[in-house]
Amino acid sequence: MQSGENKKLKYSNLTCKMPQADTALPDGQIPFPIEKIVQYPLPGYAAPTSLSFSPDDNLISYLFSPDQTLIRKVFIFDLTTCKQQLFFTPPDGGLDEDNLSEQDKFRRERSRERGLGVTHYEWVKTSSKKTTIMVPLPAGIYFMDRSLQPQLKLPGGSSPIVDPHLSPDGTMLAYVRNHELNALDLLYNRSKRLTSGANGTTKHV
Repeated sequence: MQSGENKKLKYSNLTCKMPQADTALPDGQIPFPIEKIVQYPLPGYAAPTSLSFSPDDNLISYLFSPDQTLIRKVFIFDLTTCKQQLFFTPPDGGLDEDNLSEQDKFRRERSRERGLGVTHYEWVKTSSKKTTIMVPLPAGIYFMDRSLQPQLKLPGGSSPIVDPHLSPDGTMLAYVRNHELNALDLLYNRSKRLTSGANGTTKHV
């Protein structure tokens, strides 16, 4: 019984209070504008996405929009220095609603994807010492090393590149173009078509 009374005395002496919002608003002003309610991403929901570790586990990469919009860039967080750094910015602005291919529109609808700018990236895992990522954009496939400038490895052209992915060892890049499966040898920079015979009604991929 004695300990219970001591606890009451202890907490009754605390002077800290939870912060309270200022509810005094001018006449005719609402506390939350309609524009904020219907915008996307929702207020407070513009958080980093697509988090991934670098091959050497020293960096954490993610997609993020500093201005709280749908247009995202690739950032990295260095675990040794505890600092955030902008890693990749699309040279041409990246993906927007005006440069989407028909395949990308359908794919985004299926996956409920609404992000713009950079929407996907992968680490190149040829070596644990390399810090290179692959970034697919409407202009083509970019490779970005931490110490170099972005390199356009595979131009997009009139035929969009769909669903590119790196092989586990990082030496090959598989992608779909004109409904056919292709593979790019990154060591020798040679591309090879793996399927054939697709037409306007029958599509292999």
